[in-house]
Amino acid sequence: MNYLLLTGVGIFLGVLGGRVFRKFKIPQVVGYITIGFLLGGSGLNLYPPGIVHSFTPLINFTLGVIGFIIGLELKKEVFKKYGRSIYSILISEGILAFLLVCLVVTLLTKELYLGLLLGAIASATDPASTINVLWEYKTRGPLTTTLTSIVALDDGLALILYGLVSVFSKMMITKEHFSLLSSICFPLWEIFQCFVLGGLAGIILVKLISSTREKELAIPFILGAVALTVGGAIYFKLDLILCSMVVGATVTNLLPKGEEKIFEGIKELASPFYIFFFVVVGASLNIRTFFQMSVIAIILGYLVARSVGKIIGATFAGIVSGAKQAVIKYTGICLFTQGGVAMGLAMSIAHTLSYVGDKGRVAGDVIVSVVAATTFVVQLIGPVFVKLGVTKAEEVGKNVTEEDIIESYRVEDVMSRDFLAIPENATLSKIIEAIKEKESYHFPVVNKKGELVGLISLGNLRAVLAEEQLNQFILAEDVASGVDNVLYRKQPLKEAIQIFDKGGIDYLPVVEEPGAKKIVGVVEYHPLRELINRKLFEGLAAL
Repeated sequence: MNYLLLTGVGIFLGVLGGRVFRKFKIPQVVGYITIGFLLGGSGLNLYPPGIVHSFTPLINFTLGVIGFIIGLELKKEVFKKYGRSIYSILISEGILAFLLVCLVVTLLTKELYLGLLLGAIASATDPASTINVLWEYKTRGPLTTTLTSIVALDDGLALILYGLVSVFSKMMITKEHFSLLSSICFPLWEIFQCFVLGGLAGIILVKLISSTREKELAIPFILGAVALTVGGAIYFKLDLILCSMVVGATVTNLLPKGEEKIFEGIKELASPFYIFFFVVVGASLNIRTFFQMSVIAIILGYLVARSVGKIIGATFAGIVSGAKQAVIKYTGICLFTQGGVAMGLAMSIAHTLSYVGDKGRVAGDVIVSVVAATTFVVQLIGPVFVKLGVTKAEEVGKNVTEEDIIESYRVEDVMSRDFLAIPENATLSKIIEAIKEKESYHFPVVNKKGELVGLISLGNLRAVLAEEQLNQFILAEDVASGVDNVLYRKQPLKEAIQIFDKGGIDYLPVVEEPGAKKIVGVVEYHPLRELINRKLFEGLAAL
């Protein structure tokens, strides 16, 4: 099987699908999953069953990169500012989702072990698709900070709950004796190991980045560290997302100030990886799962109980902890997504239970079916609710950089139409009179048709201002300098700034289009920079 071809097709069609969904104001991640679903066994069958296993190394690396990027958001300043509300909401929404799902599933199936296991899985929130929406809509604010922190820590909570209930559940199936001490210690020991592995990798990475003079090596160092961490997590059978998150958190808190720009390169490189990841997730889902009558009731009960638990738990904790109103109102609806960790736990449970007899194998199949079906549903609606929440909280578009602002403008958006053009036949005395009327250092010179023929700057005039007896004989065309560069109205602002920076100039005339000569405006470099800085400040001040 040509896996490179499948990878290329998945990324290419995933991008197209994301763009189509974006046109309808639906987050792109839904498009990635839908494309995968259409390419998988439930659609064209281009991606055969077991596709997840075929791409396991790539998927694991992608999850590691996503975990690292999430960890970058876990700055100590954030927890000092929002710490109380974040921890309160995390525990409340996770525990309440666990309890409600456990209760509903137990009532429906009459099997407490199924309720416990599915309840533990329900506490997890997919960080990848949630963070992807936040990136896509460039959000910033209390709600974004809360969501980023919670989805980064939810996996750890789910792992603790799973570790606590897995021993109980196995005992209920096999009727074996179990140790309460070991059921508590094992998951805590695994989390401790994740922190040790990720912390060591993060410290080494910080030292490498800080000590090298060739900053272009920072990204290879980071990707190498993520790959080593993921490989180590797999070898020691640890949670690779949690390990990678610790690496990111260590780096962002220990790396000297001013080095943060290297992380933008990582986000750009990660884009094709997580597009393909979501395509594969979509391809692995089976539509026949929805039509198995034995699990439909469990699926519906799981969805309702989990959603209610997340909403009520987050709202209650937000109120008790004194969180911002946007956090109280919208955090719950932004926690519906469920993905890699939930599926990983489900597969792990099914594998473990397959060794405890027929009852265990049946239970494993039910759990995988329920989690697969509910993952498909919440991955479709979850990102939409994330977008709704951050939009209602008015946090969309506030995480903008200077590059974002520049990319969003054209020359016509920033050019000045209020400029003084000097006729080419104007005498020196007329030029001086005109200059007194307009505070500027540069003046375009035009012919009778309004076409640009040159530029006059105050520097050009210094040599001739002393020749008062020649005032009526020196014309504008005599003192005007040639025009080496012009801008055109529809030109991207990014290109204009490159011309300014490359030429070391601070004034450019604007014409209608390439090849045209009639001047329609002017752009001055320093006022342009002031505009960009003001837009950045407005974005920060709105927080």
